[in-house]
Amino acid sequence: MNTVKIGDNFEDKSYKLILKAIKDFELGVSPNNSKIFQKKGYYSKDREKDIIFDLSIEIWPKNAKRFTILFLIECKSSNSKKVPVDDVEEFYGKIRQVAGVNVKGVMISDNSFQSGGVTFAKNRGMMLIEVYKDDTHSIILHRAERKLAPKKSIDEIFLSFIKKTLGAKKVIGLKKLSTKQIESHAVSILEKYNNLSSPIEICSFIEYLKKEFKLKFEFTKNLNSLNGKKIKGYYDIKKNKVFIDNSIQETNQFPFVLGHELGHFFLHNGLKMNQEVYNDFEDSEYDFFTDKFKLENDKNWIEWQANKFAISLFLPKTLFLRELINFRKEMGIKRHPEHIFLDNQIINQKDYKKTVEHLSNYFNTSKISVRFRIEELNLLTNAQNKPNIRSVFLNLRNE
Repeated sequence: MNTVKIGDNFEDKSYKLILKAIKDFELGVSPNNSKIFQKKGYYSKDREKDIIFDLSIEIWPKNAKRFTILFLIECKSSNSKKVPVDDVEEFYGKIRQVAGVNVKGVMISDNSFQSGGVTFAKNRGMMLIEVYKDDTHSIILHRAERKLAPKKSIDEIFLSFIKKTLGAKKVIGLKKLSTKQIESHAVSILEKYNNLSSPIEICSFIEYLKKEFKLKFEFTKNLNSLNGKKIKGYYDIKKNKVFIDNSIQETNQFPFVLGHELGHFFLHNGLKMNQEVYNDFEDSEYDFFTDKFKLENDKNWIEWQANKFAISLFLPKTLFLRELINFRKEMGIKRHPEHIFLDNQIINQKDYKKTVEHLSNYFNTSKISVRFRIEELNLLTNAQNKPNIRSVFLNLRNE
């Protein structure tokens, strides 16, 4: 198939998807107030004739005599080379000749853009959208907490829609690792770090990761939000950098968030995904009948694996059991110190509370993390009407 035919196919696909999105109210505007065209011309005073654009979207307010927002779209399809900066500059030159309205230039490509083109587009306020079959554009995996979603502008809705519909529909390269496999991976890292001799000392561990894996870290304010969720941390694959909100750096939330992002680094570094589709996946739900979380889509698996890795890294099973047994022996518990029995007796409640507090301090992690690890390893018989592993894990995810 020649390059002209390939380009026409990509343009036709883009046109049909956008047309359907407008009809289905997916772009945040009514079909009565928006129109999409293929190969429509717009008048240029410099040329004294129309300039033909691949696609265009006109936004018409009610009772308006003319559209007030105009998206001019150029579709670039190539199986080999990046879109050169000259193409971006040429497209911008055409846009400038269409005057009298709020014009927004958009280039959609199924290949990447040269860095010079990206810089030029950024400085000129243009929108560049890269969509591939395997969607290898910037991948950022997030750990966040829920907040009310802000209203999106039409530009944001349009960008999200294009990436979502033209990009890949699934995660490529995901391995559905078991708990045992994740634990083993975490242990192998800890053995090289300090031979599993003691809990992680965060500052030295970060320095070890920088040196051993060339991993970068940035602790900063206001990591923004995603789909209405405040971001506590994320791992940027392209930059090989972990970002964490510095407001939690001195709290006991920090180890779990750090461990979660390191889970993405160690377990998910080779994944390729459409971030827009990934963001739309539903979070995992708890199944009361199986006492497990439902892993029904790729996002469920990825986030579950990262959570498991965080717990395994900062509360390693061997070290956790050893410290729990030693502490309970020191408390005078000689019979089955490796197991905790919790009921309504005050003495058993105090023993449990002391054990959790000690392990939380020893491993420098939250009490919620410790309680989850105790239940996950089946070290607790709870005869009380207390929250089970489900509620503990839900709190852990949102802590």
